[in-house]
Order: sequence, then C-alpha cells, then structure tokens
Amino acid sequence: MAPGRIEDERKLIEKIVEGDEQAFSVLFFKYLPVLQIFATKFTKSDDAAEEIIQDSFLRVWLNRDKLSDVANVKAYLYKYVSNECLSYLRKKLKEDRVVDAFVAKQQNSHNNTAETINLNEVTKIIAIAVEKLPDQRKNIYQLSRRDGKTIPEIAEMLNISPNTVKNALVIALKSIRIHLDQHGIVFFFPIVFFFLKIK
Repeated sequence: MAPGRIEDERKLIEKIVEGDEQAFSVLFFKYLPVLQIFATKFTKSDDAAEEIIQDSFLRVWLNRDKLSDVANVKAYLYKYVSNECLSYLRKKLKEDRVVDAFVAKQQNSHNNTAETINLNEVTKIIAIAVEKLPDQRKNIYQLSRRDGKTIPEIAEMLNISPNTVKNALVIALKSIRIHLDQHGIVFFFPIVFFFLKIK
C-alpha cells in the first residue's frame, strides 16, 4: 500500500476508534469484495459468506478500540473472517455429523474406505499431541493457532529469531501429523488444515 493510502487508512481507523460509523462504513465497503471472495471459497456458500462478513465486521466494531494497535488492517480483518469461517465449519460439521473429506486408506487393499469422523475427535487428538510438545514449542504453536500471531510477531514476543519460530512450528506440526497418522487419519477436512499449515 502506498504511503499516502496508509496515512489515509490510519486516519480512518482513528475515526472508527472514536465511534465514527460513517468511517466504519467506508472501511467495510473497501474490504468487502476481497473478504467476500475469501469467505465464499472457504464455506462454498454465498449465504454463509454474507453472514460471516456481517458477523466479522460486527465483532470488529464492538472491539474497535483494539484497532489502534493494528499495523495491518487487511490482515486483521482476514483474521476475524477466518475465525468466523472456522466457527461456521465447526457448526456445520457438528450438524451434519458426517465428514465426506475423511478417507482411511487400507495398506493392503486397493479399495479406499470412506469413514465419518466427528470434528471434536480430531481436535482432541490434536490437543493431546500439542500437550506432548516441549514447553517452548507448545507455546509457539498456541500463539500461532490459538492467538493468530504471525511468525514475526511470535519472534518479537519471545525475543527469538523468526527462523527459530518457524523451525519450532515445522517440528511441532510434524509431531502432530505423526500423532494423527497413528490414529489412522490420512486426509483432513478443511478446518484441520488450519492447525497443520505453516503461516
């Protein structure tokens, strides 16, 4: 973003923090198109995407005082929308009780066996794997996944290098994948990729 635009956006944020609804409307319509595309791709539903965007911006408005400390507004909005998308998927998967994207491969068979798995079971398996991680590695993983911190942000918080953070995440994710593999989980539905990808 050009310096002038950054300055304009900071002024817009200042007005929003002060409770200026018109300024918030400008921010909403500025980022609506890209966030709408993102949410629609994530949920595969136009209606769900629309509801997610509305809920996300409502949360941003209710927490507008936090905008003062936000360096990257676009990334901040993506974080809110991502969280709402994940909540939507959790609810949908719980209601459906079936996850079509889970496939267990039999080692000695050419036939794939489709199974169902409850999201809670997967998250429990991941939680157990995370608890087994060394303290620093576990802390880094939780800052990344639970708190949505970026690698540079974690590095600054813990006073370590970004490479150290990234390496810790890589090792942590490898440990979690091995743990999941031991439970026979080969393919994961979209929400699990949130836990297993390097950001």
